[in-house]
Amino acid sequence: MSKDKLLNFENTQPIIYQGSCLENLPNLQSNSIDLIITSPPYLNRYDYTRTYALELAFLGCNEEKVKHLRQTMLSCTVENHDKHDYLEKLYSTIERYSDFLKVHSTFEKQAALQEVLEILEIYRKQGKLNNKNIVRMIHNYFYEMCFVIYESARILKPGGIMAMINDNVRYAGEEIPVDLILSDIAHSFGLTTRHIWTLGRGKGNSSQQMGNHGRSELRKCVYIWEKQTL
Repeated sequence: MSKDKLLNFENTQPIIYQGSCLENLPNLQSNSIDLIITSPPYLNRYDYTRTYALELAFLGCNEEKVKHLRQTMLSCTVENHDKHDYLEKLYSTIERYSDFLKVHSTFEKQAALQEVLEILEIYRKQGKLNNKNIVRMIHNYFYEMCFVIYESARILKPGGIMAMINDNVRYAGEEIPVDLILSDIAHSFGLTTRHIWTLGRGKGNSSQQMGNHGRSELRKCVYIWEKQTL
């Protein structure tokens, strides 16, 4: 690329926010962002606080701080607690309680998600899940992602783009179409799905699930959402 076509970032002043997206996004100005690129935690029980325990210890985080960090992060492990009361209090404090109710209602009305939760709750009672908190984790994950997507849509400029990398998952043989559920939620908040790009070859299910249900590839996706113009 020729030098005259390169963007000039000399005067750019990046701003880095420390903390949870659930706390930081609501404080950003509406219609102020051109592009959002994100890869949130996947719904696969991957515990980043344990993976990076050595790095966290080096940064001075003791066991209690790590436990606190795990609970403040976006829920993606069976140890995460419900954040409903925390989010309700947060939105009340910043005087946006009507927004909280809107997001909460959107979550409850997402038919495909509620169907998945009902099926997995039956599996939990039948002892088919290898951890009793998996249903709670899935509920919490999508509940919190509703707030992330809502706030992202709010801060995007009309015509702005949001790109998200995520994977579909499977529990007890039940595939969860994360891409379709999140895209439907995004549509509820004024985002149009322009593309859902998938890798030519998806990821396989776990060895345990392959033994019980056979090998079945899961979609690895990039979603491209665009905010509708006024």
